[in-house]
Amino acid sequence: MLSYFFLALCTVEITLNSVYNHSMSRITLRKIFLLFLAIITIANPLFACDDTLIMLLTAKNPNSEFSKSIRTFMNSLTVLGTALKYTQKDSYGPEIEGMLSAWMEFSKKYMTNPPEEAKNDRQWVSKMNNTAKKIGEIRKLVNDKQFLNAHNNVLELSNDVGLFFEAVGITDEKQVFITASSDLNDLQCLVNNKLFPESKEKLIKIQKDLEDLKKYISEDDRSSASNTAMLIESVNQSINGNDPLEKIDQNISNLRTSFEELRSRILMNEWFSDDNPKEGI
Repeated sequence: MLSYFFLALCTVEITLNSVYNHSMSRITLRKIFLLFLAIITIANPLFACDDTLIMLLTAKNPNSEFSKSIRTFMNSLTVLGTALKYTQKDSYGPEIEGMLSAWMEFSKKYMTNPPEEAKNDRQWVSKMNNTAKKIGEIRKLVNDKQFLNAHNNVLELSNDVGLFFEAVGITDEKQVFITASSDLNDLQCLVNNKLFPESKEKLIKIQKDLEDLKKYISEDDRSSASNTAMLIESVNQSINGNDPLEKIDQNISNLRTSFEELRSRILMNEWFSDDNPKEGI
């Protein structure tokens, strides 16, 4: 299944480069983008962190050193989070080393000096230091074999990656994407820790995220939004019905997939509309 994800990475790189180089027809671009969405939809249930969101947030300048290095770091979190959630073994050495290596490469370039995209971010150094601290905590939890807590910390850290884009000038809709992704990760952590009252409160927030996303969807995509709303209710019913954690987890995975499909539809309509593209990321 991991091969699907790496194929998706290649596909989105081709798509983004083509969009900005105007080297392909709109019809060809649409086909490539739809292929990418199909691959991500297949691969998505395995992944704990939102790689596709980071791809989209770096879409304005996909080949910059910042874009490439932060995507690599986010992918390392995905690999570690996936391993912690879906495999049982005594050691996660390769996954930890992958995260540390990606972080070292990123921090070597940007620990004290933010990239050009975030040059006005006064909190940059603080964000870098907090990220380094959390990476150390994850490493310790894994070494202590506290794998559930480690997985939850990976989810939290993947949320924090979005903070690196605060000063980049993202559009309002991309901010909604970040918020929704963060809330879904928070929901997963709460359910993992069996904090069900808090989980239900988080679902209310996720419902608001959906309402915010509806501002950007086309009439043709209203049914997709309705499906997402039904999946929110499915998670709520699973929690109220004291369903096994495995079932609640599957419902959350389905909900995450639905949000990502809706997000992709919004972007596809934006990228391939006849109107001029929006400014910002």
